[in-house]
Formats: sequence, C-alpha cells, structure tokens
Amino acid sequence: MKTLTTYTGLSKEDQGAVIALGNFDGLHRGHQAVIKAAQDIAREMKAPMGIGLFRPHPYRFFKPDAAPFRLMSATVRAEIMAELGVGCLYEIPFTTNLRDMDDTEFVEQVLHHGLGIRHVVVGEDYGFGRNRCGNVESLTRLGAARGIGVTAMPAVGLHERYGKYGSTEIRKALQAGDVFHAHHMLSRPWRVDGIVKEGEKRGRTINFPTANLDFGDLVRPKFGVYCVEMRLEGEETWRPGVANTGSRPTVDGKEARLEVHLLDFDRDIYGQHVDVRFRSFIRPEIKFENFEALKEQIANDAIGVRAIFGLPRG
Repeated sequence: MKTLTTYTGLSKEDQGAVIALGNFDGLHRGHQAVIKAAQDIAREMKAPMGIGLFRPHPYRFFKPDAAPFRLMSATVRAEIMAELGVGCLYEIPFTTNLRDMDDTEFVEQVLHHGLGIRHVVVGEDYGFGRNRCGNVESLTRLGAARGIGVTAMPAVGLHERYGKYGSTEIRKALQAGDVFHAHHMLSRPWRVDGIVKEGEKRGRTINFPTANLDFGDLVRPKFGVYCVEMRLEGEETWRPGVANTGSRPTVDGKEARLEVHLLDFDRDIYGQHVDVRFRSFIRPEIKFENFEALKEQIANDAIGVRAIFGLPRG
C-alpha cells in the first residue's frame, strides 16, 4: 500500500482516484462497507482506489489534552488496510489552514486541485469544513460542479445494545469490558500492539512473568483481566495468555498498562514489537491484600484461560 502525506504537488499518477473519505479509526464493518463501495466504483471507472483520512485525527487536533481514544495504532491500521485491498492511503495533514477552510474551499483545494479525485465515498452523516458547515448535500453539489461524483453510504448495523457499528460505539463496548461485541462490530478481535518494556519484574517473583506494554493513545478498556492471544515479532502464531489491564492497585500503581502472561512460555522478549488481541473479559480489577492472594487469583485466571482455549490445566 502506498502512503502519501500531502495533498499538494501530487503527480498525475497519484491523482484521479476514487477515494473513501473519513477518519477510519478501527476499520470496522461500517468503514468496510464504505471502502468496498469505493473499490467497486473504482473498478467500474477503471481508476485507482484509495482512502483519505486526516493526520492528526481532528479530535486530537481540537482537544490535544483529551483522554486516549484511538482504536488502533498506525501500524495495525496499515496492516488491516492492506488486507482489505486498499491501494493508496492519502494522509491529509490537519492544520490550522485546513481547519479554517469552509466546505467550498475544502472541495476546491483539497479534493479537486489537490488530490484530483474522480469520485468520493462517505458515510451518510459525513460532516466537513469549518465548524462542520459541509454535509453530504453540499459535498454532492460542490463535487458535481467540479466533475467529482459522490456516494453516501447508510450506517451499517443496528445493534440492540450499541446502535450502529461505529468507532464511538466500539469505544463504549471496550470501556464496558465487552470485547465480544467490540469484536463483532470490528469484524476482528480488538488489538493492542507495541514494544515490550522492561518492568519491575514482580511477576517473576510469583512465577507469573509478564510482558508489559503501554497503551499509548489507544482507548483504555475496562480495567481487569482478559483472555488474550499474543503474536511475537516475526511470527504468525498467536500464543494464548492472560492479561491484566489497569493501574495495578495491589502494588499502588498509577499508570495504566497492559501486562500479559503467556501460557507455557519462557523467553526474553524485551524490546520486541508484539500484538495482543483480546478474546474475552474474565473479571474486574481487584486490589489484593498481599502477593499470595494475588498469586492464587492469577493461577485461577490462568486455569480459566486454559479452559477457554481447550488446553490442559498445566
């Protein structure tokens, strides 16, 4: 997948595409419907297909101090986009200049003269331009005047608990510990990836060593214990494990982190890039009276995870 980080000065080869336009955080089922429509239109028009999104995310631009909220890292996003068959990613820099553009200026400067697109596919509730002055109606009108076709896609899914399949709804599910329905809306397990950090090694003292990762700008799921799988750098195998998310109240921790204990595994993986995918929620975070109580509970958690994966108790 080719990635372009500007909308100005593009070569003719990089213009003339059909693009799916949005934030695409999560690349969930709703996003996939928009991408599939863009791919179908591109095939009919014999044009290249790409995704247009903003960098940084507009929410982070307007609220730099807001709590972490992303559903996926740029690394995972690129991997999923490639799996979905996306040919090109247009990362449109979200600057003060872009913020101040009204809907007409955005279509003229970014979509028409900049990206030189032939067709754009968006969600039916798409808003853009200064103070979200633009919508599908104005995009269609402004696009038609410049030879740009517009397709608006309806929302996908009407989940009984969360409503449509959207990034906001998936965040709500994760914050409730509901990784099952998050998985359904995403069409894949929710993933956290990062570099394994060297921690305080307390887990080794109770025979449960952990791989420690920072969440970074990813949304914090409900604190507690989860059944997970981890994929090590350079491998395809997903290894079963039990993970703790939270601030580690038993040791008076303050910073939220992800700690993964892999079952039947004893290798030094400090400094490696790993992926962790969440399978099910086991229990909320608990503060234990001492390490012995913590050790006993982790052992029980591990037995539960083994049962989920159909593994012997060990």
